Amino acid sequence: MTSPRPGWAGLYARAGLMLGALLLAQGLVTVGAERTLLECGLVLGGFAAMGQWTRRNRAALDRLDWCDCASSQVTVRVIPSGREHPAHPRPERAPRPRSAEPVESPFEEVAP
Repeated sequence: MTSPRPGWAGLYARAGLMLGALLLAQGLVTVGAERTLLECGLVLGGFAAMGQWTRRNRAALDRLDWCDCASSQVTVRVIPSGREHPAHPRPERAPRPRSAEPVESPFEEVAP
């Protein structure tokens, strides 16, 4: 079985778009705080997009270092628990008694 390969074109497109946007911002926006904020936002957005690409292709990236015989050498062991209920059930608590009678207050009510 052939494992999927990472889509390298997507990563290169994201990096190219980030660099192109940085060059465009450098040429069109005057020097100042706005340009610095724009460039920082473009860089952070570009790295976030590349991180997202890495996350989407993590299985294919992991399989890059595997040899063709890896599938025959991987062993998966499944151990059933055999329990039908939790090991430590919670004890049932009795409800707290609540008084329905009003409590007399030693303080006098003062009307304005």
